[in-house]
Amino acid sequence: EFSNSVGMPLADALTLTHSLLVGAGYRDPGERASSRVALIASGKILTGFSMFKAFAMGADICNAARPFLFSLGCIQALKCHTNKCPTGITTQDKELAYGLDPSFKAARVARFQHETVSACVEVVQACGLASSTHVRPEHVLRRLSPSACAPLSQLYPHLNVEQSALLSGKGPPDLLHLWQGASS
Repeated sequence: EFSNSVGMPLADALTLTHSLLVGAGYRDPGERASSRVALIASGKILTGFSMFKAFAMGADICNAARPFLFSLGCIQALKCHTNKCPTGITTQDKELAYGLDPSFKAARVARFQHETVSACVEVVQACGLASSTHVRPEHVLRRLSPSACAPLSQLYPHLNVEQSALLSGKGPPDLLHLWQGASS
């Protein structure tokens, strides 16, 4: 229960952290590759588009675990901690581990990784961008109703903070409130 009651969803945490670091002058929203701090997104990163969306929210790198377990053949038997994983992925039991053929599974995982990254690159290129470092909140729209969409920059207005703005007491009101609360 505890682990389900703490923390923030990835989108909220990533946009807030990115915005605070931009506002404090540690990240350059225009050229993230030259930023002093890199952000790694982890959680719910399953597809090329989920990577693209994380980049639009400020991530520099994406980390994924669960989709790789699926590519290994995980069936979510929920027995990881018991040493009785029926697919052999999370067991030391030789009787059960026979299901995990490293030569076959390694190729499968590598193919999954390659196809996932290729899908992200395809979306980046479809937007006319040279690399994922140029993906911005305006590149992702979220449907609000059957007749309305909005870019992430409108859904997360704190993403519009200018570099080092918080240091001079400027920026989106929600960020200023957090910044001033942390500074007092």
